[in-house]
Amino acid sequence: MYRILFTGLLSVGLLLMGRHTASAQQQQSEHRIVGLANPKPGKIQLRWSPAGYIAWEIGNKYGYTVERFTTSVNGVLVPHPQPVLLTPQPLKPYTLKQMETAAQKDDRIAMVAELIYGEGAKKVKPEEGIGSWFENQSQNDWRMSMALLACDMSVAAARSAGLFLEDTTVRPGERYAYRISVGQQPKNLIIDTAIVVTALNEPILLGRPPELAIVCADSTATLGWLTNFNRGMYSAYVVERGTDGKTFRPVTDLPVVPTAPDAAGFSYYQDSLPDNDVKYYYRVKGITPFGEYGPYSQVVMGMGVPAVSERPIMDTIIVIDNKKIELRWLLPGDLAKNLSSIIVTRSEKGSGPYLPIATFKTDKTPVYSFTDPKPLASNYYKIKGITKRGKAIYSFPYFAQLIDTIPPAAPTGLAGTVDSTGVVTLKWDNNTEKDLKGYRVFRGNSAKEEFTEATQEILTEPTFKDTITLHTLTSKVFYKIIALDKNYNTSAYTAVLALKRPDTIAPSTPVFTRAVRSDSLNGVVLQWNNSTSEDVVKYTLYRINAKDSSRREVGAWDTAHLRESFLDTAVVLGDTYFYELMVWDDSGNKSKDISGDVWFETGKRPAVKNWKGIVDMEKKQVLLSWEYDQPDVKQYHIYRAKNDAPYILYRTIEGTARQSVDDEIILGNIYKYKITAVLKGDAKAVMSREILVKY
Repeated sequence: MYRILFTGLLSVGLLLMGRHTASAQQQQSEHRIVGLANPKPGKIQLRWSPAGYIAWEIGNKYGYTVERFTTSVNGVLVPHPQPVLLTPQPLKPYTLKQMETAAQKDDRIAMVAELIYGEGAKKVKPEEGIGSWFENQSQNDWRMSMALLACDMSVAAARSAGLFLEDTTVRPGERYAYRISVGQQPKNLIIDTAIVVTALNEPILLGRPPELAIVCADSTATLGWLTNFNRGMYSAYVVERGTDGKTFRPVTDLPVVPTAPDAAGFSYYQDSLPDNDVKYYYRVKGITPFGEYGPYSQVVMGMGVPAVSERPIMDTIIVIDNKKIELRWLLPGDLAKNLSSIIVTRSEKGSGPYLPIATFKTDKTPVYSFTDPKPLASNYYKIKGITKRGKAIYSFPYFAQLIDTIPPAAPTGLAGTVDSTGVVTLKWDNNTEKDLKGYRVFRGNSAKEEFTEATQEILTEPTFKDTITLHTLTSKVFYKIIALDKNYNTSAYTAVLALKRPDTIAPSTPVFTRAVRSDSLNGVVLQWNNSTSEDVVKYTLYRINAKDSSRREVGAWDTAHLRESFLDTAVVLGDTYFYELMVWDDSGNKSKDISGDVWFETGKRPAVKNWKGIVDMEKKQVLLSWEYDQPDVKQYHIYRAKNDAPYILYRTIEGTARQSVDDEIILGNIYKYKITAVLKGDAKAVMSREILVKY
C-alpha cells in the first residue's frame, strides 16, 4: 500500500528537490546531528536530522537518545547540570508494519517508509570505479534528502522516522540544553551530537516571507522573495493563487522548495498562468520543520504578457567610490531590436513602488549601462523595456547599496518602571536616523555581569515590556539598549539603567540570645543578634504581659543607631513577660523573633512609706500609721523594741489596714518600731526605717 502512495508523492517531490539534494551533497562528509527546538505552552518540541547519509544510516539502525540538562532556574545558573534521559530506549524509525498503518492517515509516512525500507541503490566501493561510486553516493544522498523533506512537512512523518520528541516535563522559569545523539557510536567514527538550548519563554516567532515580488511573462508568473534571512525558519513554502485578491488556493498539492537564494538573497518559483488576460494574485507562507505554518506574505498581482519572450537581464552592478552605482544589463536575443525605450527604475524596497530615474530612447541605438549619481542607502533596480508595440517588460529586481559603516547614535532618555507583578516598562527617545532599523534590549541581574538579550526581535518603537521574577534575592534588575540601522551597524550601549525589583521577601529574622531578670538592675535584660539583611531600616521592641496579653512598645530605632541589647525597668514584680523584636525593610516587609518568658520576681517589695508614730499622752498610747501602694498585701508585721532590747514581732495586721495603736506602753521608756508587708506569693517588703518614741 505504501508504495502506491509513494509513487504519487515522488512524482511531485522530484520537481521540488533540486536545492535540497544539492545541500545534502555538500554535507555528506559531515558526520553529525543537527537539531531545532519549538517551545509551546507547557511543552518543548524537538526536531533533529542527520547531516549526512552515514549519520542517517547509523540513526536508522541504532536510534537516537535525547538528554536534557537544566542550565538555569529563574535566571540563576545551575552550577553542575545533571542529564535527564528522556528516551529510556533510543528512538528508532517505526517498523514497516507500523508505517503502513500510520500511512493511512498521512501520505508522507509512506514516502518515509519507501526511502528507509524500500530497495535502495546497492553500495559501491571506490575501487569499483570512481564514477560508479560518486553516482551511488548521489543516490543515497537523494534518498536521505527526500525522507528528511517529508519529515519537514509533517510532524507525524518525523515521529515515524525517529526524528521528533515532545518534552512535556518542562517548567516555567527553567532554561534547558538538550543533547541529541545516535543510540550507539560506530567503530572508528564519531557522529557528533546536536545541542539545542531553549526555554518555555522563548517561543519561535514566525515571520512573513519578506519582499514578495512578481514578474509575469507569456503564460507564466515568476515569484521571488527573500529567503536568506529565514532559511533556518522555513524548510518549504505554500504558494497560493487567486483571481479576486480574497480567495486563494495552493498552486501545487505539495509544498514548494524554491530555488537557492541568489546574490541578493532572493529565491524564485515559477507558476503557469491559465490565461494571459486575467489578473492573478499571489501570496506565500512558510512551513517549519515542525509542520507549522507561518504568516502570509503581502499579496502581489500580475498578468501574463503575450509579447517578447526575452526580458532585460541585469548583468553587473558596480559601486564607485561608495558614492555612485553603475548598472549594466543585457538585452538577449533580438530584444534590442524590439525595444523603443529603456527606463531605469528604482525603489527602496523589493516590493516597490519602482520610480523611473533615467529614460533612454533605443529605437536607433541600444543602451546597456547607466550610472546612478545619487543612489539611496538601499536600492532595488529594475530595467523596464518598452517594446515598439507599447508593451512593458521588466527585469528581475537587483539589490545594491552603498557600504554604510556609520552606526546610529546611542539611544537617549532610557527610563523604566517595575510594577508589583514584575512587569517592566521601558521607554526611551526615538532615534532620528533615516536608515534606522530598530532597537535591541539587553538585561542583566548585575551591572558587572554579561547582559543577555531580552528582545526576541528588533523593536521598531522606543518602548519595551519585560517580565521578571520577584522571587529572588537580587534586589535590582539592569537594562541597556542599542540602536541598529538597516545595514545592522550597531550603536554604543546606553548607560546601564538599574531598576529596583518590588521587594516581597521579608528580611532575615533577628534572634534573641538572652532574656533574663536582673535583681541588681531591677529590670529585664535582653540581648539579640540583629537581622543580616542589607535593606533593614527599622527595629521595634515590644513587651507582652502574659497575664493579660497586653502589648506595649518599649523601644524603636533605625540602623543608624543600631543596638543589640535593652534593659527594661518598667516592669512589675510578680508578672511574667515575653518580648517581640520586629524588623522592617525599606519595602515594608517585616519579620520578628519572640523571646522566652521572664518571670520578674525578686521576693522583695519596696519598704512601707510614710511610717509614723505619734504619742497620745491622754490616752496613754502610740498611734502608728503608714502608706503602701503595692497590690495583693496579705498582712503587715509590726516589730517593737523597748529601750535597748532587741526587736520582736509585736503585732500582725490585716493587709487592708493603714494604722495600728500600741497601748501597752509604760511611762519612762523609749519605744522603737519597724514595719514590713507580706504579699501574695509570700513576697516581703523591705523592712521600713526605724521610728523612735519617748513616753
